[in-house]
Amino acid sequence: MEFTKVITSRRSIRKFTAEPVPEEMIQRVLEAGRISPSWSNKQGVRYIVVRNPDRLAKLREATQQKWTVTASVFIVVCINPRKSGKNKNDLEYFMVDAAIGLTQLILAATNEGLGTCWMGWFDEEAIQDILEIPKKVRVIGLTPLGFPDYTPKPQQRLVLEKIVFEEVYGEPYPIK
Repeated sequence: MEFTKVITSRRSIRKFTAEPVPEEMIQRVLEAGRISPSWSNKQGVRYIVVRNPDRLAKLREATQQKWTVTASVFIVVCINPRKSGKNKNDLEYFMVDAAIGLTQLILAATNEGLGTCWMGWFDEEAIQDILEIPKKVRVIGLTPLGFPDYTPKPQQRLVLEKIVFEEVYGEPYPIK
């Protein structure tokens, strides 16, 4: 798929078909996450693929999202904050590293014809326990992965004139 089509057609999918996701597709999606940029190329992001029905049920409880019942695969994104860095303003970048990885993974899934939904509302401690993630490793997000059972309408987005400025904050950027 052409890249602009990938980013404009990506949607949050909350209902999946029963068709299993082929391993080759999962591998390509994971590869997109693997090659994502990270702070000083530290490559601290880790991905956990979950397919076991018992673990999936526990993950659903930890997210409190009943709509995930149709997903047969979850990918959990985590990182040890020490495997990233801080800028000179002491802003920690581990969240950014993980977000870039998850974003690339989600876009790759869209390119494969798969659906995802970035999930940021979850019980981190429960997920750490379910997946035996060390406490020093933070769970940043997770996504179900599968074939969409519907196509949601596009969400409204702000126009460029409302979000892009020229030279200083608030100065309109000339959009043509």
